[in-house]
Amino acid sequence: MIEQVLTDRRLAKARPAFFEGGIEAATRQYEANPSPDLLLIETRDVPGEMFAKLEALSQVCRVGTHLILFGGQNDVGLYRALTKQGVHEYLPRPVDPRHLLDAVVAVCTDPDEQKLGQLIAFIGASGGAGSTTLANNVAWCLGRLYDGEATLIDLDLAFGSVALDFNLESPEHAAQALAQADRLDDQVLARIIGKYNENLGLLTASGDCTRSADIDAAALENTLRRLRQNANWVVADLPHYWGGWVRQVLDTADEIVVTAVPTLASLRNAKAIIDALAPKRRNDAPVRVVLNHVGANPKTELSGRDFANTLGSPVTVAVPHEPAIFGDAANTGHMVGEGARAKGLLEPLNTLAALVSGRQGSEKRPSDKKPGLLERLLPMAAGKTARAKA
Repeated sequence: MIEQVLTDRRLAKARPAFFEGGIEAATRQYEANPSPDLLLIETRDVPGEMFAKLEALSQVCRVGTHLILFGGQNDVGLYRALTKQGVHEYLPRPVDPRHLLDAVVAVCTDPDEQKLGQLIAFIGASGGAGSTTLANNVAWCLGRLYDGEATLIDLDLAFGSVALDFNLESPEHAAQALAQADRLDDQVLARIIGKYNENLGLLTASGDCTRSADIDAAALENTLRRLRQNANWVVADLPHYWGGWVRQVLDTADEIVVTAVPTLASLRNAKAIIDALAPKRRNDAPVRVVLNHVGANPKTELSGRDFANTLGSPVTVAVPHEPAIFGDAANTGHMVGEGARAKGLLEPLNTLAALVSGRQGSEKRPSDKKPGLLERLLPMAAGKTARAKA
């Protein structure tokens, strides 16, 4: 169980060590060795013995060591007494892996990391699957459904089409943001992100083939973190490419959407992607597979059942082939939900948005909305003006 928890993507930087024994063994271990940041101990001691041994352990552990204790007694009074003595968490056996993971993550991750917006990664199982179109529309749906702030970043630096799809280029492109990743603050982000509406910001790609489209992994990590600090959702539109930085985004994403079309090649690739990512996502939502362009070739295309049989689970949603509606939206720089004929298409898009949102239901929740960048900067500007007048 502990090994399963430690494979979680959020604990990728953890370096666990295991040894047998209870509280006494831990006390002997750390008499001569520095104690770790987090210590997990299983004990079968009765409460009286437990407290005496914990007192001895506290004498050899350095300040800053957190203790998660597993025991046999399920007693609220014991839990309160242990936490009062400094135990970070007490979990009665049998231990729920989900509760253990939450406790470990609370210790091992930066508090600021836990406040980050949801990272949703979109990637196509094959070229031309429509992954960018789905990313665009889901980002738009998220803002509309929940009245929160979504930021869409186009990471296909050479051939990305987000700017064309929305008929809007961000003041600075994604490549420029990545080049100054260590200097991205609220003011810089407010300047470089294009606003499609009050709920959706865009960081588009330039479509410049004269420069390399390679992305530095560290710069990308910093950029996504800053974007997530300022939005409820960050939607990353990834190219159909399997490189180190793409894997990094997929490994750290809260939600992954793989867009496939009903062909054998797309099915094979979708399965390969799931097989590669699933081992690190045992404690997360499953990789979502969307079957796009359903009905384009009804005589030859694979069915949703074919995908389910191969993948081991049903596709998340199926999006019908509606070239006139999607084409009109693309040509006019709008999302399909803004058109008059989009009612049938909105259902799968709204369903997908709700699933990847990290929330329950689809009602608007104004109180959950993070202050936008301009909203945060305006009070600062007002304060400067007031001081100037004074």
